[in-house]
Amino acid sequence: MSEVRKYVNKMFAGYPKNEETLDLKEEVIGNLEAEMEDLVINKGFSAEQAFKVSTEKMDKLDGVIEGVQTIQLNKVMVEITQWLLLYLLVAWIVSIPLNIYSSLRATSWLLFILIIIIGIFYIVLKFSGGFLTNDLKNINLGLLKKWQKVIWIIWTLFIVGQWGMITAVYFGSDIWFGRTISFDGPYQFGQIVTSYLAPLVSIIIPLLMNRLRQMLILGGKQRTYEE
Repeated sequence: MSEVRKYVNKMFAGYPKNEETLDLKEEVIGNLEAEMEDLVINKGFSAEQAFKVSTEKMDKLDGVIEGVQTIQLNKVMVEITQWLLLYLLVAWIVSIPLNIYSSLRATSWLLFILIIIIGIFYIVLKFSGGFLTNDLKNINLGLLKKWQKVIWIIWTLFIVGQWGMITAVYFGSDIWFGRTISFDGPYQFGQIVTSYLAPLVSIIIPLLMNRLRQMLILGGKQRTYEE
């Protein structure tokens, strides 16, 4: 049994072993293991140091079990904005080589504009000092989990709808009249493929929701890795 699992099992020992608590325990274990792996691989921490840093913030389990977590709003806002900026940057970088296709060009420019806007907001948020209050806020984790599922469902329906419309535009008449689907050349094929790829950029929204819930479960604290 891993040290993380032993540690979390000990923390949960005094709580009822119902389905919700067991699910939460596995989620906490997964989040801690992922954070430790990041510290070891990307920050050069030893396994012992990573374990210590990752578990230091797990001191308010009562609130998590009861479905309410207390957070500092400004720290959560700074970190979630940082993650949003990272996701946008990755999506924009991936889109750059595909700018030759008009179907993705507008998406690439939109990402660039959003990066500038979110980047400015992040700088103001991080360095403005009283922009957000340091007051503690109570967050209902159960409600947040429901919204997380709803957002994933909405995103899935959005992608299905978008792909359905794209298919109708490019292949509707061929399918209707039973003709063989063909392409005029590599460029048209690339244009169609990027048309299907463009809506996938919206996955940033549910991914950000996942990241937010992980942060709140781990205490809603911004990670600091100083030894």
